[in-house]
Amino acid sequence: MAWISIEFLLMFVIGAVVFRLTWAFTQKKLPCWSSVLILVAIILLLVPGHIDETLIVEFGGKTPPKHLLSPLAVNLLRCVGVLLGAWLATTVIGKRKKIGLEDKPPYDDFP
Repeated sequence: MAWISIEFLLMFVIGAVVFRLTWAFTQKKLPCWSSVLILVAIILLLVPGHIDETLIVEFGGKTPPKHLLSPLAVNLLRCVGVLLGAWLATTVIGKRKKIGLEDKPPYDDFP
């Protein structure tokens, strides 16, 4: 089951990065969430639901048994990871705004 966590964590990071990257350009939450939902739609429509065994071996895991989860379940897990990563990015942005760091350049993070 380690391969599920690897796929989930990778999608978690990708969701957070997409949200923060869109935030860097727009400073608005609607375009950020729109870009995340577009990414989720792309995953559901265009990504095959198989597990990449080379990725699992690269991260030190063992190859999974065949047909443990359906392709739809694998893609849904990926989408949940993307959404949770974007939610975490939203939370971080809110906390940074509350303490006054979000509107400053990155080099002012540690005054």
